[in-house]
Amino acid sequence: MNAFQNPLVRIIASIAVGLLLILYPHAALPTILLIIGIFIGVPSLYTLLVYLLSEQRKSLPFPVLSLLMLLFGCSLILVPNWYIGITIYVLGGALILIGVYQLLYLLTLKKNLKRKAGWVSYLLPVIILLIGIEILVNPFSATERIMVVTFGAATLLYGITDLIYYIRLR
Repeated sequence: MNAFQNPLVRIIASIAVGLLLILYPHAALPTILLIIGIFIGVPSLYTLLVYLLSEQRKSLPFPVLSLLMLLFGCSLILVPNWYIGITIYVLGGALILIGVYQLLYLLTLKKNLKRKAGWVSYLLPVIILLIGIEILVNPFSATERIMVVTFGAATLLYGITDLIYYIRLR
């Protein structure tokens, strides 16, 4: 089972990333890219090593995807500054998707449970959605630090919102 299918893992990861981005904005993006690079590179390296050490190597196809993912993971580790510019757009898009997902979830919940969620429940996803739109529309109007702190606040807000939903619906 994928660890991120567990709601508590998602909640803890969101709150941890949000706090990291707020408390250490200058070190946050390179650190996150380093962690992503490690999470992508290590399994790919393992797959390549298993293939190379396998006695049935001749009958198996070469794991090209693992090689590409290893190169991508290494590039994230070695050249994080290049990815930081791209990351701002990815983070803004992720916030938009998260905001839309939470709004759709609330609407589905309202329809299925015949229970009102309250206007505060709709306010938090709308704020996340607006922050994502602001990041995509004006990515370079503010400094990187402000963008990172804004995304950190939105990520922390997402984690807290999911924690509230988790506790409320449990």
